[in-house]
Amino acid sequence: MDSQQIIQSHLLIDGYIAHMFGPQDAEAYHASLLRTEPRLIQWHASGSEFLGHFFAAPPAGLESHQQDWVIDLATKDTGLVIPQQIWAPRKPSDAQRYVYHEQLRPPIFFIHKDGESLGIPVTEAAAGNCMHLRGADQAAAVGPTNHTQIRINWCGYRYLEWSDQIMIQRQTKETISLEKFAKYVAGKVLKFMEVAKSSAHVNDQRWLIGDNHITPRNVILIGVIQVSQGSWMPILQLNNGFALCLGM
Repeated sequence: MDSQQIIQSHLLIDGYIAHMFGPQDAEAYHASLLRTEPRLIQWHASGSEFLGHFFAAPPAGLESHQQDWVIDLATKDTGLVIPQQIWAPRKPSDAQRYVYHEQLRPPIFFIHKDGESLGIPVTEAAAGNCMHLRGADQAAAVGPTNHTQIRINWCGYRYLEWSDQIMIQRQTKETISLEKFAKYVAGKVLKFMEVAKSSAHVNDQRWLIGDNHITPRNVILIGVIQVSQGSWMPILQLNNGFALCLGM
């Protein structure tokens, strides 16, 4: 992807999060992350290190402590991003428990050490084959809490709002490494896909999970985004070798 392509890229058209949530919900997410009105979001793009980065300044009060955040990456032409509905609490008890009171953390993208490759097949990540990630042995930037919920709202399973908990701190109170975090998230993706295989709540056959449809070997874990305090959602993409029939 050359510099001219990056300049022409647009956050709410070409970004992974826009492909995952759709432009409107992606804009709402970025507004929550940056703590600003959607119309006031200011971002810029760069094609450094072979990946198209979208940058934005952190929320007011954090500028003096941090550089611009990477708020998304431009999608690479390697397969379709799996659409998901952004998670939001539906019950008052969930709102009190999960709606963030602290600053949301920027997305985590699983970039390889070569700076050119992005994402890990979920089967490889779940097996612990994550040491080729940049910063694999460093603490994952997930915050100081002991555990978090991994939430998946896979397109086509409208009524299957799925979540499961992972530990993000060791008994020593140290945050788990990035490669361990990727492994845990991938494990939850596999668990969700196993549950979805037997689910009757399917409203879009194009994204059906199961034999002769989408299987774990077709899915790449691109990154993870925080959608509320204690809630993260994986960014998932189909590998380029998988031919998905969209009925178009």
